Amino acid sequence: MQNLQKTWTSDFQSIIDYKPNLHVLALCLHPALDITVYTKNGKQTGRREDLGGKAVNLARMLHLLGARVTLVAPNDKHGLTAQLLEGCGYDFELIDTDLCLRKNVKTIDACGKIEEHNSCAGTLSPQHYAQLIDRVLHICRTRQISILSLCGSFPQGVEKGVYKSLIERAKALNIACVTDATNDALFLAIQAKPCLIKPNLQEFCQVFSQDLSMLKTKEQVERLIFASYLATDVPILCSLDKHGCIYAGREGLFDVCGPIVEHVAGFAGAGDTLLASFVYARMLCNATVEKSLKFACAAATAKVRLPANTLPFAQQIFTEWTQTDIRKAEHEIY
Repeated sequence: MQNLQKTWTSDFQSIIDYKPNLHVLALCLHPALDITVYTKNGKQTGRREDLGGKAVNLARMLHLLGARVTLVAPNDKHGLTAQLLEGCGYDFELIDTDLCLRKNVKTIDACGKIEEHNSCAGTLSPQHYAQLIDRVLHICRTRQISILSLCGSFPQGVEKGVYKSLIERAKALNIACVTDATNDALFLAIQAKPCLIKPNLQEFCQVFSQDLSMLKTKEQVERLIFASYLATDVPILCSLDKHGCIYAGREGLFDVCGPIVEHVAGFAGAGDTLLASFVYARMLCNATVEKSLKFACAAATAKVRLPANTLPFAQQIFTEWTQTDIRKAEHEIY
């Protein structure tokens, strides 16, 4: 692997100073109430509640970086989704439904132990499902959308192939699509060839039918991810938790590592921060893939140092940027 460590401050500043004019549409079919509980010696020391879900987290980070973004989502039957979005700063459109706002409870102990319990929102009726999809397609046709983000899980009542269908229809409108999903939803979406998918390693192994326990070295992971890119012609940004991320695309194979975070303050949305920051730098600011990957990994590292759904600002990202390594495959051995 060839070391690409030398990156000047001006490279980072060029991303931060860029003023993108492209419009991103983010679809969130399954918003959540993210509840983060902090404990010490078995006793609660703090608690925070935020609106979450992959698409919501992505929209928040894109907006913080300076992108123009619109979120489309179901409003729960109690109207909590709408209340939690008030004052978010970016555009959103909600379809009233009979869903509940699902709860994701994350417990973080002072000694580093992390537990997570997630629930489902219920069943989305065919009428409300159709209204959501129709609204997404209407916005795609009428608002000069450049990127459609399809991220997150589904409530009951949603077809497994919904992302695949939306990618096909968006591509007919010359709209690029990025996808962060799991299992059948991701497998089917890949068939429509989005411009990027962002699984974590476990999700990657599930959708590409690989045994995670058989991957003993990072080199094995790299080879497998690049082979999967070649087989599908779909670029892959695979997050590796504390070990950074691996990217495989037409630009080559890259391994990106930020500094190890000993004490995680909040892990909710770290992968979404990675994806949003890469989309922002690469697709909205036209940065090189190397700069974009370094920026994205630095942002994700900065995120886990912050409590709950707090997002990193430029100076926090830059601190991690200076300690982030990126390497590219030297030879075409993959």
